[in-house]
Amino acid sequence: MTSVLTRNAIEALVIRAGREKIQLELSDEREPGLRLRAGKRSAVWLLIIRLKSGKRSRIKLGTWPGMGISEARCAAHAMRSQIVQGGDPNADKRAAAVEAAEEARRRVALKDVLDDYEKLVLKYHRSGAATRRALDGQRGLLKTLVSRTPASLTRIELSDLVKMSARKAPIAANRKLAYASAFFNWCVDEGILPANPLHRMRKPAKENERDRYHSLDELKEIWDAAGTLGYPFEQLFRLLIVLPHRREEMAAMPVADLSLGDDDVVDHGIWILPATRTKNASALRVPMSALARALIIEALTHEDRPTDSRFLFTTTGDTSVSGFTKARRRLDLAIQEARIEKGRAAGGNPDTVEPMPHWTLHDLRTTFNTHACELLGVPPHVADRILNHVATATRSKVMRIYNRSELFEPRREALRDWAELLHDRLGIPRPETAKAIVRIAA
Repeated sequence: MTSVLTRNAIEALVIRAGREKIQLELSDEREPGLRLRAGKRSAVWLLIIRLKSGKRSRIKLGTWPGMGISEARCAAHAMRSQIVQGGDPNADKRAAAVEAAEEARRRVALKDVLDDYEKLVLKYHRSGAATRRALDGQRGLLKTLVSRTPASLTRIELSDLVKMSARKAPIAANRKLAYASAFFNWCVDEGILPANPLHRMRKPAKENERDRYHSLDELKEIWDAAGTLGYPFEQLFRLLIVLPHRREEMAAMPVADLSLGDDDVVDHGIWILPATRTKNASALRVPMSALARALIIEALTHEDRPTDSRFLFTTTGDTSVSGFTKARRRLDLAIQEARIEKGRAAGGNPDTVEPMPHWTLHDLRTTFNTHACELLGVPPHVADRILNHVATATRSKVMRIYNRSELFEPRREALRDWAELLHDRLGIPRPETAKAIVRIAA
């Protein structure tokens, strides 16, 4: 209702609103649009007015009794004059609130921002935990800066940290730079930073495309040297030659994911590789050749393997095998000793024997891909599927979307031919069937 506002009328309205727990309102007849709205806990002065845009707006002027009647009228008159000139006080307040919130976010410590990044982004990445460690873990790129605010970080000091990291581990520094740049891009998207301080920063180390692959003679050396290591690395390294999958996928192979098939059909075993354990989150049924199956049975029934472990390759029984660095040293030493012995037998000088050129376990995948395509005529898209690649080079984007075929039978045939090549060219004995062993494995 519209009336001449008085202190008594207002106090009566406030008491009634508090007692009845309802919202009541008084309008002032002297100042158009001026109202006092009383509720359960407070009473506020409002100006109800139509903006130049035609939109009806409600503007808060103050609270009763802090702002009296005459003060409210003066404030309403001044506000109306401002609006007539095209102003929008509520829009200004919203903009100020947004700016204040952004400023508060910019003052948050880097560690707190990284915590938010982990909860909102890294949590959904398969390698999110490793990425967080690379950012501010014990050897993380940003470890020394976590108490600072993101806005205080400069490109120069971040560049120095990248260069310092590259002196110890160049390739790892490349990865840390990529992870940090992605994090700062997220900060820009969230309004925490105006720009990415690492934008277009060059990698500290040059990375060459993998072109190392083994000759068949080198493969035989690796196969023979692996035979000196014993369980689990003897069977694991040999299986990486026969089934060219990634090291971690193979090393953490659960026994439950294996189906060894029937001893009467020795090349119908299958290893189920779930999407959660692959690099590209792509599940795969891996066909086993008879040779691969024999190696798996050998590991499964080995006397040094804990019988109650869920993992095929393990030393503790509780976790999958680890210690690859030491195992590789033993393998390389065995290869070199075999080369020296061969040179000595040929009457040469053992001191002049060259070591095998540097290689990694991942090169076994390149080795398979090269020989399978060149010597066996395996189609490139089949070889890519064996390696569980996305196959961007051998299949168009449209084909990758619409053709979800596993190519299971072509892969089985290719891996069978690969095992035959290893038997024929490396002299690896063909496995004998052993129904008793299969029953134990099952």
